[in-house]
Amino acid sequence: MTEQWAVWELPAGEHLRTISQILQAPPSAEERREAKRDKAAEDEDKASELAWSTGADARAFMRAVNGAPAYNPLALAAAEPFRDRDALSRRRAAIDILRKHGLEDVVTGGTSGCVIDPNMGVLEPEPDTAQRDGLDRRYELQRSARQAEWRTREVDRYRQQLDERWARR
Repeated sequence: MTEQWAVWELPAGEHLRTISQILQAPPSAEERREAKRDKAAEDEDKASELAWSTGADARAFMRAVNGAPAYNPLALAAAEPFRDRDALSRRRAAIDILRKHGLEDVVTGGTSGCVIDPNMGVLEPEPDTAQRDGLDRRYELQRSARQAEWRTREVDRYRQQLDERWARR
């Protein structure tokens, strides 16, 4: 049957290899390179995981030897986040006010002014639009002043170049 067909005219079935032929064929050079890259990436990941776990184990061992308490992120999170006495007193006063209203489970934010309630989500004060508009106006005025100064400098530079040209003529 192939005698009557030219090589480029062979039917598609003649060009296709079976799955078993494909699987039994040795890997190509590109496939071998890809396998090596994958293996190297795996080895690198394993090495970094090993280094991380070894470092954590070493830190835990050093804490045990030195008598330092073990690292406890929950205890650190429960600690007061403020070092400033005024901020600490304001925070405690806010918590006391919330307790009076029966909101013992409310956590207050540090300096954001927001309250995080597990039932109602984040409670924020109304944005001060007048203050924000004032800031926007001040920024626009400063920006337009900077642009005017830049334009004035450019005009002065152009005039100086023009005067130099006239002087050379």
